Amino acid sequence: MDLQDDPLIALLLIFELIQLLLFWFFIRHRYGLSLRQLKRLTEQLASGHRPKSYYINGPPLVGEVTQNLEKVGTRLEDIQRQQQEEDFNLNVLLANMVEGVMVVDQRHMVRLVNDELLNLFSLKQSPLGRTVLESLREARVEMIVRDTILSGQSQQREVTLESTAVAMRHFVISAVPIRAKDNEIRGAVIVFHDITRLKQLEVVRQEFVANVSHELRTPLAIFRGYLETFADNPGLTREETKPMIEAMRRHSNRLNALVEDLLSLTRLEAKQVQADYSTIRLDAFFRQLVRDWEKRTDAGAVTFELHMPESLPPLEVDTLRFEQVMLNLLENAVAYSNPPRRIVLTASVEDNQMEIRVADNGVGIPPGDLPHIFVRFYRVDKGRSRASGGTGLGLAIVKQIIQAHKGTVHAESEVGKGTTIVIRLPLTQEC
Repeated sequence: MDLQDDPLIALLLIFELIQLLLFWFFIRHRYGLSLRQLKRLTEQLASGHRPKSYYINGPPLVGEVTQNLEKVGTRLEDIQRQQQEEDFNLNVLLANMVEGVMVVDQRHMVRLVNDELLNLFSLKQSPLGRTVLESLREARVEMIVRDTILSGQSQQREVTLESTAVAMRHFVISAVPIRAKDNEIRGAVIVFHDITRLKQLEVVRQEFVANVSHELRTPLAIFRGYLETFADNPGLTREETKPMIEAMRRHSNRLNALVEDLLSLTRLEAKQVQADYSTIRLDAFFRQLVRDWEKRTDAGAVTFELHMPESLPPLEVDTLRFEQVMLNLLENAVAYSNPPRRIVLTASVEDNQMEIRVADNGVGIPPGDLPHIFVRFYRVDKGRSRASGGTGLGLAIVKQIIQAHKGTVHAESEVGKGTTIVIRLPLTQEC
């Protein structure tokens, strides 16, 4: 039957076609919108952002997919949060370590370092992504890393490195292999423990023992020699024994002074001296100091000059310790001055600090010795200082007392013309 012969059938077919088209548009619109929403949802998850909502208006299948995506998103958030906490804990741990830390992979490429390692080696650029040898330029460190990774065993060695921020540093380097779950070596963790200060203290201790032994050797040898003389010659007259007894008394006094100075210096360095501050007028203090000194010297042997303005403000010091400082400086100035001895004491205020100068007209100090004169037992003229009865600790004690007053002390000198010790002290002490 021809459609042209039956208009009703033609209309029915057209109606059914229209229904099919409408259904197709409906399905396309509904699923197309759901798919576009699903696409935006996955893009947000892929970029690491949490979607505001996982709900998508669509057929049940789309709803099931979005529910699974929400579970995946929640799991990712938990993993990210855990990772952030672990990164934070690791960064805090590394940042607060006093040791330098480096993590390398099996190819010796640096993967992680802390700030302390950058400071120890004065690295101007990040070593990440570079080899240990390229970063530190130290073959001994490279050998430790190599041995650790190849052997799979922890290594610990004491090395001295020169390519650090200072001229030379001593380290104990510990390296531990990093193992994967399958026990394969994936790299190593290297820890640099700086023992430079311990080495320096050991040198100081050895020097101290050597210096004390040297200072004790001469008087003890004299005591022993004279005692043997007395034992072998019991019939010596008073006139014959008098010089020997005087020599023994002189060296006994020097030993006693050495012990007292050692105890004083030890207490000062250990901060075991309790300061008793009081306010003094420096001009009156100096005049009394000179009067007391003149009583212990021959008249006219030393000339003292005082130079200070009348408007000089008062100074807050521990009077007993400050007097010890000035007596030590005067003793040094007199011992190293050339006749006629002339000592000049000067005081003035500079930059809200009291500046005190003690100048002599002595032999002066060579430039090479000048930085070391405040080190204990350091002597510029060893024979002359021992002959004067000095212990070699006077200036070291001066430095400790002045530093305890939050001040500074240094020396200025010209060979053949004399030396000036310069002290700077705050006018008041903050307790």
